[in-house]
Formats: sequence, structure tokens, C-alpha cells
Amino acid sequence: MNMKLPKGSKKAIKRYLKCHFRKEQAKAIMQKTASIYTDFVREAPAPLVMNFLRSKYYGGLSIFAFYEAMERDVDNDVLQEILWCMLLNGGDIRRKRPIRLRFSETCLQRITYSVLKKYSAFVDKKTDSGKWKNVWQIKVNPDDHKNGFCMPLTNCPVVEFAKRHEYEHLMPLFCGSDFKVAEKYGLRLIRTHTEAEGAKDCDFWYLFGNEKAE
Repeated sequence: MNMKLPKGSKKAIKRYLKCHFRKEQAKAIMQKTASIYTDFVREAPAPLVMNFLRSKYYGGLSIFAFYEAMERDVDNDVLQEILWCMLLNGGDIRRKRPIRLRFSETCLQRITYSVLKKYSAFVDKKTDSGKWKNVWQIKVNPDDHKNGFCMPLTNCPVVEFAKRHEYEHLMPLFCGSDFKVAEKYGLRLIRTHTEAEGAKDCDFWYLFGNEKAE
């Protein structure tokens, strides 16, 4: 039984196939994508973690599955469209106005760090015990930034999977999309390095509006 593809990925893949392939060809590619995606999920399932990270992981596998179903012959622009659609659960990241947050920046920072610290402690406990391996771990503001919220991620399962299947050249698409998602929520992402580039973690520092990088 095939696993269900993420809603956004499925919608974007179908839209692309409909425009470029005959009906039977499109159906066959879609079925192959679903089959490969199922194999990928069974090979490296993600633990039940924070929903946005879990969604990102399975979305990544769906992009890799489509790439493989197309016999690795598909333009990066096409994969980028599918990725953006997946990240917005079927929406178009370029045509939406930024979401306006209803909390003050100070309040939102406090709430965010409170949630991240609890999550980080929980995941660290699971990984230290050996129960969880295929999951992001979070560092909470290790550089003590005053503004925004900083949450470097380590142990990226998407990077690990990409290396195992020789998809490293696709990782800039995933890493670059983080900036677009930040814009969607009215945030500004500052990043200096990623695990995909060989660093020890992926730098995530989000600033609100025109905040200074302090």
C-alpha cells in the first residue's frame, strides 16, 4: 500500500504533469512517484516531532521521489515550484501577502523560546537514549542574540537522506526556500551556513520586520 504524498506536493506535481504530459503518461509518473515515496518513507521514517519539521521532512522525500520517477531529468525550476507549493500546503508562496502576527515582538520571542526549549529538551532525551535518530535537534539562541529568535538546527534528516541517495545537488532548493517561508510570515531570515554546505548546523535566525541584527 502506497503512503499518501503530502497535499501540496501532490497538487503541484499533478499540475505540472497535466501541462506537460498526456493523461496516461502523467498517471504513470504519478503512480511511480507514489511508489518511490512509499519506499523512501519506509526506509527512513521520521519520528512524531513538531509538525512543521515533520511536514518538511516528508515533503523533501516527495520531491526526491518525483525527481527519481522522472529519471532525474527535470529542471530545478520545476522542483522549486513543487517545493514552494508543498511548504504552503498547496498555496503559492509568491502570491500571498505576509501573515501579520498578532503578538508583540517581545511576547512572541518569549513564547517561541519557551516552546523551543521544551522541544529541544524532549528531543535530546529521545536521541540520547537511542530511541530517535532521524530527527532535527534544536539549539536555542546559542549566540545570545537580543532580537528575533535564533534556533540553529542540527542532524538534518533531509541532508542525510540526500547524501545517501546522491541528491546533494538538490539541497540548495530546500535551504533557499527557508527564506521564502520566512517572508510569508513577515520575518527576515539571517543565515550564514547550512549542514548541506558542510557546516555543523543550519543557521536559523529570524528577525521581526526591520529589527537590527543584534
